[in-house]
Amino acid sequence: MLLRRIFGRILSSAAKADHPGAASISVRNPLEEFFELDRSADDDKRLVYGRSWKANELRLKSWDDLNKLWYVLLKEKNMLMTQRQMLNAQNLRFPNPERISKVTIVLK
Repeated sequence: MLLRRIFGRILSSAAKADHPGAASISVRNPLEEFFELDRSADDDKRLVYGRSWKANELRLKSWDDLNKLWYVLLKEKNMLMTQRQMLNAQNLRFPNPERISKVTIVLK
């Protein structure tokens, strides 16, 4: 484990040195993916989302594309569930609760 820490630091510092603009890139916390940051809780307007995929369109996709799509949907579901739990803890209403059921149906 100590070797992993040492080599991890060496490799990460070497990777940063390879990219001259690395200092200007902001590091994003992976936990931010559990929250919808670009939307305020006061937005009550109806959001319009993209159309659903048809079965014949999905059949044309590769396995890798379908796997990536499933993973994106899983992250979306986790983000929605986290947001709902956070708002429920603050006694606030969860906007657009139908999004969770739509994502759950697609994941099946």
